[in-house]
Formats: sequence, structure tokens, C-alpha cells
Amino acid sequence: MDSVLAMFSSLALSFGQWLRPYLYDIALLLVVCLVSLYANDIIKVTKRFVARRHFFVRVAVFVLVTGFGFGLLVVFVTPLLSQLLMLFGTQWLGTMAIAAFTILGVIADKKNQL
Repeated sequence: MDSVLAMFSSLALSFGQWLRPYLYDIALLLVVCLVSLYANDIIKVTKRFVARRHFFVRVAVFVLVTGFGFGLLVVFVTPLLSQLLMLFGTQWLGTMAIAAFTILGVIADKKNQL
């Protein structure tokens, strides 16, 4: 039993070491997927907020929310998420990445976006 656990531990460590150079890219992908899952909801709320406003106000708010808001969210949250993924160490990095993508898949399925 100990040899099986040692094998899985070694495999997890090797997988984590293989993923570590790509940690920022993995975090970026997770953030972009999360933003794309909730972008439609945020845009609907924004539309309700500016529905009766002048055309230029609607366009300006749309550009601010979608262009700058989502962009800043991706830029500032990605390093935080990469640090969060490494919180458990290299051995658990692969497991954490797989779990994060699985959770995103479940959310996408519940939102009928698959």
C-alpha cells in the first residue's frame, strides 16, 4: 500500500513540476473562462442600468465595462490566482488545476453554455 501511495505522490510531484512553468498561462485561462461564463450576466445588468440613457452614455458605459472592466479584471486577478494555485505546493498543482477546470465545466453546464 505504501508503494502505491509513493508512486501516486511521485506522479503528482512530476506532473506539478511539469505544469509549474505554465502556471501563469493556466491562471490566465481560468480567469478568462470565468469571465466568459459571467460576461453575459454582467452585460445584462449594465444594459438595465443604462437602458434609458443617451446613446453616447450607453456606448461609453459598454466600452468601460467590457473593454476596461473585463481587461483590468483579467490583468489583476491572474497573478492572484497563480499564487492561489501554488498555495498547496507543487505536488498538488496538477490536482488543483484539474479541479479548477472541472468546477468551471460544472458551472458552464449549469449555465447551459456547453
